[in-house]
Amino acid sequence: MIAYGEATTPFDHRVESVIATRPDWIARHPRYALAAAPVASPTHRAVASDCVGIVFAEGAPVFLKIRHADMAGDVTPSAVQAARKAAALGVGPEVLQESDGVLGLAYLPEPWRYARVGDLQDGTLLARALDAKKRLHGDGLLGHRLCPFERIARLAEEARAAAAPLPDGTDGLVATAALIREAIHASGIDLRFCHNDGIASNIMIGEGTEHDAVRLVDFDLAGDNDPWFDVGALVNEVCAFEPERREAIEHYAGTFDERLYNRCRLYGAVDDVMNGLWGVTRAITSARGGIEFYKYGTWRLLHARTTIGAREFESWLRRL
Repeated sequence: MIAYGEATTPFDHRVESVIATRPDWIARHPRYALAAAPVASPTHRAVASDCVGIVFAEGAPVFLKIRHADMAGDVTPSAVQAARKAAALGVGPEVLQESDGVLGLAYLPEPWRYARVGDLQDGTLLARALDAKKRLHGDGLLGHRLCPFERIARLAEEARAAAAPLPDGTDGLVATAALIREAIHASGIDLRFCHNDGIASNIMIGEGTEHDAVRLVDFDLAGDNDPWFDVGALVNEVCAFEPERREAIEHYAGTFDERLYNRCRLYGAVDDVMNGLWGVTRAITSARGGIEFYKYGTWRLLHARTTIGAREFESWLRRL
């Protein structure tokens, strides 16, 4: 780890510029290091911000996120508020530092670790993750709407403007997402405070702590939305087979409802289109090389195409 005051790289200087705003941290002789390397595929984590671990001569460590300029448009204005609400609900780490583009959180030490898709294929852990999301949904609204359909439209426009190399058939996926929007809005939605993030790595697992407790992190997309988007996005991320999907939906709802299942399947495709457009576009617009944005984006678009191409798709669309 690097002692404060010994910066030699641009990364070091970014970190020390934040530490410099906290005399109370400086007084405790901080040391810091990169806590998570940016990876888009096969695991998706740490691409929007530098993720830094800070330890002190005395006192609890801090997990610091310093947002990259090329990701500023991908973070909602309610992200810090959402992180604070999640912490107050007991499903997220405490917020210790906030400023423009910077968020400091209570560090979750070992045995805590980020989840992988395979971890959440364990029905018990998936149920706990759904319970954590449900606690968010039961709290008051954030006051900021996050509509995945509007985000798809914005990303599609950005992709065209940037001449992003979208795979053949992407326009059809965007058009289908618009049809899903019409069907879901016609059936009605009830807005709740949502994570809006189905990525497995944004769920922390505390193995051996509180019966393998979970915590939610990364509220960059948090906002008021249909809570079934949260369920559908997570189920889409981790469940490969029908029994697991149905079991997860039944756990969240308390009983299995075919119409809610249909909604979740459609939302899974919507999340794939949204993240697919994001990945392919950021492969062009991000100044940082070496991150597999394009690979991630094309994989998500392929997954969306598979779901939308299912023979049951029209039935899901008609029965909401």
